[in-house]
Amino acid sequence: MYMKKLMTLIGAVALLVSCAGGDATKKITITGDLSGAPFAEGNTVTLSIYGEGEVNIAETTLDKDLHFSAEVALEDDNFVLLNVDGNNVVLFAVDGNDITIDFDEEAYDFSFEGSKTQDAITAAEARLSEIFAREDATEEDIIALIDEVVAANRDNLCSLHFLRYYAMVGSLDDHFVELFNSLDKSLASQPMYESYASQIENIKNTAIGADLKDIILPNTEGEMISVAELCKSGKWVLVDFWATWCGPCRGEIPYLVAAYEKFAPKGLEIYGVSFDRNGTEDKWKSFLAENNMTWVNVWGTDSKGQWSVAEHLNVNAIPANFLYSPDGKLVAKNLRGEDVEKILAEYIK
Repeated sequence: MYMKKLMTLIGAVALLVSCAGGDATKKITITGDLSGAPFAEGNTVTLSIYGEGEVNIAETTLDKDLHFSAEVALEDDNFVLLNVDGNNVVLFAVDGNDITIDFDEEAYDFSFEGSKTQDAITAAEARLSEIFAREDATEEDIIALIDEVVAANRDNLCSLHFLRYYAMVGSLDDHFVELFNSLDKSLASQPMYESYASQIENIKNTAIGADLKDIILPNTEGEMISVAELCKSGKWVLVDFWATWCGPCRGEIPYLVAAYEKFAPKGLEIYGVSFDRNGTEDKWKSFLAENNMTWVNVWGTDSKGQWSVAEHLNVNAIPANFLYSPDGKLVAKNLRGEDVEKILAEYIK
């Protein structure tokens, strides 16, 4: 359930079993029923091709029932991004057939109907669901599935999609680079391929000993706070990426509160970067007060609803955190649970 919600809320792509491109322009209709989602009548709906400098292909509005319909013309199969009211909602694949998108309020998930590619999505997701349903499931089990799928689909979009899963459940390590390098170069023009190439360049930023690349964001009072300046003041800074809607993030809060009470007097500062949805700032501030999160808290979601501030650290899923020394060196990352205090104690005396 955690991964399913995570895939929905951070805009993961739909699973693909096979995709075939074409040269002729294809006109399709994309219809959506977003009733039950946190949107309102009149909200702007934008559809765009996924990638750097996204190209809008349609714009419409939600009606009173939170429905929308748009006709788009595409030359090739590709990933399309649905944005509502300035927030990126979900990324999905098109293959030349009309598509219907539905939002299930109870499951807090999206479903897609109307094309062979989207019909294959359900079957493919079932394989992952079976892994997540097992009590003994491990990250290695998921990566083994990714290895299998990438090996069988090096020349189509399916391999690109499964690499996104790797970015979610694993670290962007040497094995990720190996999988990426195994892809057929016919995919090189795909925006997602180009995005992975950029992520590989960013891997060096998450290596232990890497220099801090500054983050400057507004706190609850609108003041711009710099991580680099906190380090220069002699602080050990734990940059923590999270959101109020993220269950696993909320589960980490008691450990962070306890660690902050113990280590703040010794030089620790937590720089909490919220990836809450635009328009929920008041809810975020109330949550901070209710949960005794008295460290530096800043707003990280950009005007497009994206996590651009964390791109240089390849943050594709939350919670995620990085511990920097007073001289701006990365000394530890992804501290969890009881290990938070244990690892902090190794560095902060």
